[in-house]
Amino acid sequence: MIFKFPPSDLPLQHQSPMQPMPTYFSLVDLGMDTIKVAVVESGQDEINVLGHGVISAKGRNIIAGRAEMATLTAQVNNALQTAEDGTEKIHGYKVVPDHVIFALPNHALVGKQFTVNQRRTMPKAPITNEEMNIVWERIIRLARRGLMNMPNVNDEWHPQTANLAGLWIDNHRVNDLLGLSGTSISLSIYAVSCQPAWIQALEKLAEWLELEIFLMVAASQSLATIVPTKNALVFNIGVSGTDCYMICHDTLHESRHVALGGGFFTVALRNTFGCDFQSAEALKLAFSAGTLSQKDIQLVEHAFEEPFQRWVSDVSQTISVMCADRIVPHDIYFVGGGAVLPNLDKYLLSILKTSNLNFEHTPHITYLGNQPLKGFTHDPVGFRGVLFAPVLSLAKTVMKKTIEGTHIPYFFKT
Repeated sequence: MIFKFPPSDLPLQHQSPMQPMPTYFSLVDLGMDTIKVAVVESGQDEINVLGHGVISAKGRNIIAGRAEMATLTAQVNNALQTAEDGTEKIHGYKVVPDHVIFALPNHALVGKQFTVNQRRTMPKAPITNEEMNIVWERIIRLARRGLMNMPNVNDEWHPQTANLAGLWIDNHRVNDLLGLSGTSISLSIYAVSCQPAWIQALEKLAEWLELEIFLMVAASQSLATIVPTKNALVFNIGVSGTDCYMICHDTLHESRHVALGGGFFTVALRNTFGCDFQSAEALKLAFSAGTLSQKDIQLVEHAFEEPFQRWVSDVSQTISVMCADRIVPHDIYFVGGGAVLPNLDKYLLSILKTSNLNFEHTPHITYLGNQPLKGFTHDPVGFRGVLFAPVLSLAKTVMKKTIEGTHIPYFFKT
């Protein structure tokens, strides 16, 4: 069953009602450590990945001024050229999209869940599209006001996206309201707002790259569209921290951040072995790739014992907060460049299996992107798939036909 919310006839952020949907898109994820891009073809039933590229961000921050922006623009352009050059092998000719979809990082966003309850004047009458749209418009107004009232947010912030978090008729959860009857309707959404500096910087970046922005999508909400199970915990482990997501009934319910990621583990190696950061990073990558000698592997494993335990402690506490008073999903997904560190998954599972958390079944961890993603063709797998899964998920927001189990975010009008 496919949700009828949000209304499917509403135009997207940068698309007029008369503008046809483009076929080709560039997808861009500006990470703190790496820039990941992909060129995709949006089909009727699937996304065809035509090319992809990754390049170092060189520690640059897109909102740190014109010089930083210029350096990042050159890096993004190089990554785009790599991805575009790769399209010829799959497509037969080079594809250079005019439209770009940007990922909005979680550290630039605030989010909150909103719920409205609508009492029906004619409870025996079947629910119509018009009635559903009235409820949707009401909750969007509530979300706009609510996001502006969050701490450290002002009227310059941009409400970005909202995804469906649940539908109920007379307190019974349903997949679709159309045609049902009852005395009350309840609707929940998870909505996010973005720092204005990020919006302005991405608009300038697109201008310098001579690209037209089609969408700017919250990374958390796009990633939720490719999680293969209805209920899950997802940990996107980047260089500066770990983004933690709770997925319930195929939709994002909560997003939190743990300020420990790949960079934290690199610093631990630097401190243990007394080397510079670059050498420690190279050692970490060699450990992940399995190219070290057995003796060196043992030394690195010993160096990681304490930082792994600290990361696991912070993540398990975050799970406790996100899943307070509810059954905890047993499907856990790791994704992102820092996710492939050997034994990190085992450390987390050893703690979770002995914790007081109320798991529905014994928890297990899967690497998202390690196997082909549902609804994609020619997508990378293995380590590269785990690295690229977040940026590829951006393409799901422009699917011409919604795949069952996928819930596309609603985009606030600018």
